[in-house]
Amino acid sequence: MNQQTGQQIRQRTHERAPQETHKQTIPMLDLYAEQFLADGPDSIKGRRGRLFIEICRPGRVTRKQLAADFAIRPGTVSRLVLDLIEAGLVEEKRPPASHQKGRPEILLQPVLDRLGVIVFFVVSQSIHATLVDLGGNELCRQVRNVQADNITTREVEEIILGMALQIQSRAPRRTEIVGLSFSLPGVVDETRNLWVIATSRWPRVNNLDISVLARQLGLRTIVNKHLNCELRARIARRGEPENTNILSIHWGHGIGSSFSMNGTTLVSGNGGFGEIGHVQVHCQPETRCMCGLANCLETQAALWALLPAIRARYPQVPEDEWQFEAFLKETEDFDMNLLDNAIGHMARAMRTLTLLLSPDQIVLTGPFVQRTDIFETLCRRFRDVLPSDSNVFSRQSVTVVAARAGTEDEIVGAAYPLFADAIARICN
Repeated sequence: MNQQTGQQIRQRTHERAPQETHKQTIPMLDLYAEQFLADGPDSIKGRRGRLFIEICRPGRVTRKQLAADFAIRPGTVSRLVLDLIEAGLVEEKRPPASHQKGRPEILLQPVLDRLGVIVFFVVSQSIHATLVDLGGNELCRQVRNVQADNITTREVEEIILGMALQIQSRAPRRTEIVGLSFSLPGVVDETRNLWVIATSRWPRVNNLDISVLARQLGLRTIVNKHLNCELRARIARRGEPENTNILSIHWGHGIGSSFSMNGTTLVSGNGGFGEIGHVQVHCQPETRCMCGLANCLETQAALWALLPAIRARYPQVPEDEWQFEAFLKETEDFDMNLLDNAIGHMARAMRTLTLLLSPDQIVLTGPFVQRTDIFETLCRRFRDVLPSDSNVFSRQSVTVVAARAGTEDEIVGAAYPLFADAIARICN
């Protein structure tokens, strides 16, 4: 899916009032707007949706202003706005008291928690479920630590089902849960709703059919590779140019990658795209990976493989990615020698992917790159193995950045397709 806005809502004929209503910015809003512009910004079809999108934008919005901005008769605007209010998507708000004469106009604002999506995601060996609204606000959450290497597919299904039922029971009354979105590591078949393999986390979990859970819960369900979700939201949030090629690499409990070419995230039919963590690297002696292969990149650089050596120096180091990130930030005298081999392997992996995909930008995620000296060392080692003036294939220097910490982009990117469909259904 194209991650950039193809068209913009028509030029406003009036400037917005300078006073703000402290309206929350809605993530992915320009992408939601695209579906109402397919027949042009002046088409009757999609008009209700375009008004809703405008009401969601920052600033003070009134019926009078909408009529002027969109060149629609005031009576028609009032009818369309009433439809949105009756659907629960919009509510009225009185403006703050002012000294101006006359009756103040009623302001319009979106009801963010009218719609909700349950997003499942994984952090190290814990499963998280969060109910988020249209503004990306968390309404409730469930977390289960699953640190048993021998856990089965059936047991994970039962855990997920129980968490989803708990979320449903705790959801606000006025929130319509429009579906479940799974943002998963490992090999993910997005077309068939299959979690093919969880790789380094739970080796016995394979071919988990999310469609079965959808039928049990009676909710629409989609499955995404977690790095695709994060990259989708990052591109939208930063307004990246449509012709930009962006490579995302996660370095944490496991190692994986995602790639967006000209605004479109690449996926394979069987879900195996981007498994850079399981390419073979040179190392002695031979080391068996959690996936079953030998000498994978993860055996030399993933957090799960590095923990024994790090714990020999720092016995209390946590294995959870979030807690490990905090540990790195708090440990001022962290021994960088413990990561020398891992950084070298990661730099060579970045070189390989750069030559294969020719990205304009590499976005690094995960706990390691949140520490400045680790990130800077990795960048330097990458430049050593692929100097910018020697990269004759792309003929340009690749920009390397560390993504912001946390899972906000992942959650927003996972929820987006379900929110987009729900908004289209209600507004059309």
